Amino acid sequence: MSLPSNDSAIEAVLAREEIRQQLRNYCRGMDRADKDLVRSVWHAEGTLDYELPGVGTPEQLIDHSWAYHAKQDVLLHRVLQVTIELDGTRAASEAYVLCSLYRQIEEGRMREMFAYARYLDRWSCRDGRWAIDHRHAILDLGGTRDIEGRFMPRHGRKDASDPSYAFFADFRAG
Repeated sequence: MSLPSNDSAIEAVLAREEIRQQLRNYCRGMDRADKDLVRSVWHAEGTLDYELPGVGTPEQLIDHSWAYHAKQDVLLHRVLQVTIELDGTRAASEAYVLCSLYRQIEEGRMREMFAYARYLDRWSCRDGRWAIDHRHAILDLGGTRDIEGRFMPRHGRKDASDPSYAFFADFRAG
């Protein structure tokens, strides 16, 4: 077995990191209701299968998710483990994800909806940009539970008013 050249090894590392960043972009876009960020994870003609009736495109997923997420107070999507196989300008990945959605149901009580899932994604790099061609989401475990107790005040927001947007804008401004 021969080792890859330094250039091809570096290209593989960069491709894997861009794919991981796109997975994180998806999570952040969902949590902050950033439709453009969610859309940017797919190529324009990208498709998906979340096993939801009438949801086969990123735009349909956004419409479905925004209607459901509007009822939630806190959204937390997390990428846990990622396996990536590369073949030139194509890639396949499996990402383990945990999604937790929280809604206050009365003073001192909150309900959590959680889903442990995996995203099986087919990727391609076009014009120097990695994006999803097709995603198949697999739900491994999901449910709801009530949480009781004292809750600290929330400072995060589900939209661009979240402090992270100003933080990054200030950073970019120098």
